[in-house]
Amino acid sequence: MTSYSFETIVGALSGTGCGMIPHTRCKTYLRHTHPVLGVDWIADHDFSAGWVHAVRGISITDSVFAGHFADAAMYPGTNLTQDINQIGTLLFTAMTGPMNKEVTAFKEINARYGHPIPPGCVLDFAVWSAGPLTEQKTMTIHYEGRVRDFPYYDKPNRFGLTFKPAITGESVIVRARAKVYEGIWM
Repeated sequence: MTSYSFETIVGALSGTGCGMIPHTRCKTYLRHTHPVLGVDWIADHDFSAGWVHAVRGISITDSVFAGHFADAAMYPGTNLTQDINQIGTLLFTAMTGPMNKEVTAFKEINARYGHPIPPGCVLDFAVWSAGPLTEQKTMTIHYEGRVRDFPYYDKPNRFGLTFKPAITGESVIVRARAKVYEGIWM
């Protein structure tokens, strides 16, 4: 697999891939349905090359803002992680084929957060595979999410501060047969 980055996917590759995937078609790759589907649309993708550029709008009408926080609304990091890992699941499923009686699960999630995300932001996510499916039916994905039109990632603000991306990280996804362990579905 080629080594990708946010800049490569969003800045150079997006617009040259296989095209957009609308919100309703995203659901064909995921077991999630609205309202827990954290993908608004796939702006562009190339599953055979192993990358996706996705977009997510953060609306104040989202129910997560009811408790995060009364004095200064911020999008929860757990939701941000769920959103980006759904995109990873979409990429994983598209690259590895239909699930049949199998399920996807995350064996490992290593997410790092750079700054809070207030409502009204539009996020660009770049998600890419670190390589093909292993014999153990796992795949490592890398990701980065940034607030669109936020100028302080590479240029300092008036106080001289720069910011890290809203989220970066990597996750290990596994494909396994669904089983019941002592009454617990896994």
